[in-house]
Amino acid sequence: MANSLILEYDLFSLPSAQHKAGLAGLCLMIESMEKRRLEPRPEILEITSTGARFKFTREGMQTLFDDLFDAEWVEVKVKQKWQKKEAKRVEETEENGKKTKLFVYDIVKPKGSFLASLYPPDSEAWIQLWRDMLWNTIRAQPKTRGIYEERAEGKPSSEAMKVYNILKNSNEKAEGIAGSAFIGAQSCNAEAVSFQGYPRENFLLYFWILASLTYSPKWFLIERSKEQKLRVKWENLGFALVIPEPRDLQEFLPDVEDCLAQLDCQTRSGWRWPMAADIDVPAEAGLEYLYFFAKRSAQNNYSMLSLDAVELYHMEKKGNNVRMRVADRLLPKKSVLREYERFRKANFCPLYKTMYLTNLLKGKTWHSGADGVMSAYPAAFFVYQNAKTPGNFPFFGKDVKRRFQDLLKEMNAKNNGGNMTETRVDEALSQRIYTLVRQYVRAKAEAKAGMKFAEFSKLDNGRTSYPVKYREAIEKVCTDAFLAMRGRKDHDFVEYFSGTICSVPQFLPEHDYLLVTKALLDDWNTVKTLSMLAVSAASYLSQPKTPEGE
Repeated sequence: MANSLILEYDLFSLPSAQHKAGLAGLCLMIESMEKRRLEPRPEILEITSTGARFKFTREGMQTLFDDLFDAEWVEVKVKQKWQKKEAKRVEETEENGKKTKLFVYDIVKPKGSFLASLYPPDSEAWIQLWRDMLWNTIRAQPKTRGIYEERAEGKPSSEAMKVYNILKNSNEKAEGIAGSAFIGAQSCNAEAVSFQGYPRENFLLYFWILASLTYSPKWFLIERSKEQKLRVKWENLGFALVIPEPRDLQEFLPDVEDCLAQLDCQTRSGWRWPMAADIDVPAEAGLEYLYFFAKRSAQNNYSMLSLDAVELYHMEKKGNNVRMRVADRLLPKKSVLREYERFRKANFCPLYKTMYLTNLLKGKTWHSGADGVMSAYPAAFFVYQNAKTPGNFPFFGKDVKRRFQDLLKEMNAKNNGGNMTETRVDEALSQRIYTLVRQYVRAKAEAKAGMKFAEFSKLDNGRTSYPVKYREAIEKVCTDAFLAMRGRKDHDFVEYFSGTICSVPQFLPEHDYLLVTKALLDDWNTVKTLSMLAVSAASYLSQPKTPEGE
């Protein structure tokens, strides 16, 4: 044993999720090397539900690090000259009849062969996303990339023997942890406390990347045309990194291998990252990871998931600094994952999705904070306006309308007996407000258009055919009501609701009338929020297929 090193790990003695994911990642790394027949390599002596034992030789450690940091030099062509760096050469190209200079530079590119062995075929888009995350977050500083540059030059990794000797001669003395190995680590934080750990535990931090996934959060900017029409333009907001915390190592390894092997590798034309990695809410990254495990657990009739939680880090590079926008921990709650399943692959409005998922994770009502969202953006994002509502953006009111309709179905399906819980009171209030507002909008639109909703014809698909005149009336009534509500508070809103929304005939049973009246007196802000949401939902009518709108 003099020429080898035995390392044994207990999963529950490791200090963080990154260390636990690193233990799983080390197992995945060695298994990947075995698949690719890389020798000599470390040996897995034992894997149990609570830990693992490994055997390392000097040669095996060298092969491990050579593969982990393997890289190559590639050329990139850019239109702007880089500061403090000499271009390899300058080329000329022609674009739209104009000659343009391109500056050619050599950059180092991590190979990530170990990921390619875990991911599906044609997974280059996922590996490229990982590379971009690496270079823009945990190794954003050029001085941290030397470990890849020496491998690109064909040299053995100098890190291998350094780590091996430390582990071989370790007396369990704590050492510093680099920020490129442990997310959030600093040589010295604001309280003058350094990040340190034992060498054998720090060793695992090289490998958590194998068990983790990277996602691409995006958001939109509002643009106005000369005609004052609104459009949205998407921008990338850095990277969301999901790091799992295994509960049972023996079960986790086949689970994570199966999840990684099923990644969707489809890409958009001209885009180098996978479509499946695009998210609107950073929390989606963690929910997506947990969803894969919950799905596999259900398929195999497991009583528990093989992980306890996932840690989520949303990081964005601004200038020379990397900002931590979100650091969170998500638990695999069945109720949350069931709700999330409705959002997967669906074209929900990002504003609605952000509001709904944030409230879901915080255990709040689905509409909590909606008034703030609806006050932060132009009314055309929430009330359908033919000349202003962005056509390249999912409409908020459509999603809200679906939510109100789902609530009605859920309430009808539930037993009406027993005491009303807080959740059921909120559901009942939501539905009653929606009914009142919808009745008001319809009555006012009928009067303005001079036609009755009941007389509209039905299409073959069962939807109603709305005349243009009625659509215009709906738009006018909803816009006026939305803006009037948004600008009112407290008694002003209560007076508006009582004198305007209730100015048309409303048919409410006594207990519903008392429910709404009590809410107006005790919690006018919730009634205002639900009323604005109801106006948004009422403004959405199924879109016509003919230019005339008939």
